[in-house]
Amino acid sequence: MILSMHGLLDISRMRGNTMLQGKMNRTLLYPICGFLIAPPIGALTWVVLNGGIGEIFGIIATLAIIVSWVISAVIGIPTYCLLKAIGCISLRSLTLGGALISVTPWLLLSFPGGTTRSVVGQTIIIENGSYTTAGLLYQAKLLLGFGFCGAVSGIVFWLVVRQLVTRPSI
Repeated sequence: MILSMHGLLDISRMRGNTMLQGKMNRTLLYPICGFLIAPPIGALTWVVLNGGIGEIFGIIATLAIIVSWVISAVIGIPTYCLLKAIGCISLRSLTLGGALISVTPWLLLSFPGGTTRSVVGQTIIIENGSYTTAGLLYQAKLLLGFGFCGAVSGIVFWLVVRQLVTRPSI
């Protein structure tokens, strides 16, 4: 027993509060670490796949990391909170979620809209306001690449937060 200003305080109650604080700290710390670590790894995967290992320390890699954190903050955090609220945190859900989150901005920005013609290299992507077959294949390749890199981020995120799901409650 410990004497406090209000009288005797039970040590077992103090120990319970400390355990609760430790659980609360883990509940916040793991997802925060996951959101700081996973998006840059996915972004660097994209940089390596598209520019080679030598591009990791370039400006493109820096921009990719910044964009990955912004997308994570805008789309990823609400998605994680939703998945957590419905009790659906698993390797499969986070991998699929990461892939969908990384593809979503490109899907939203890739509609031809007012563009009547777009050429990448020697490939005509958009002609007369519509995608060409080569343009659709180009878009599909980009979406698959972004999806793969998002899935990598989802797996890394799972590796960080799985302790919250697989550890028994204190």
